[in-house]
Amino acid sequence: MSEETDKIRKILDENADKDFVQRILDPDNSPFLDLGGGYRGTHLMAADIDDETGRWLVYPTIVRIEGELKQLDVEDAFHHAKSTGQYINFGDKKDEAIEFSKNYKKVWEEEE
Repeated sequence: MSEETDKIRKILDENADKDFVQRILDPDNSPFLDLGGGYRGTHLMAADIDDETGRWLVYPTIVRIEGELKQLDVEDAFHHAKSTGQYINFGDKKDEAIEFSKNYKKVWEEEE
């Protein structure tokens, strides 16, 4: 495993109690949304700063609500994440949060 992938895996493992992280770690056995064009989604990630706390949060825009996956716009997904705890807190590490939100799928590449 590359150093970057190892770091991503560690972050995911540390947050494995979160529903969206479980879907990342086991996408083949997770519910998904048909995104069209042969694509399907289980989570889709975003990163934003929480203006109230100054913390950078990474969170899914595909969320589970009442047992079903729904795709939310970024603003609604952010509010949902904050109210449910379905986010990863990167504190003041903006660059790490953004990089993680873009590169977390690398854990799948190393498993192939």
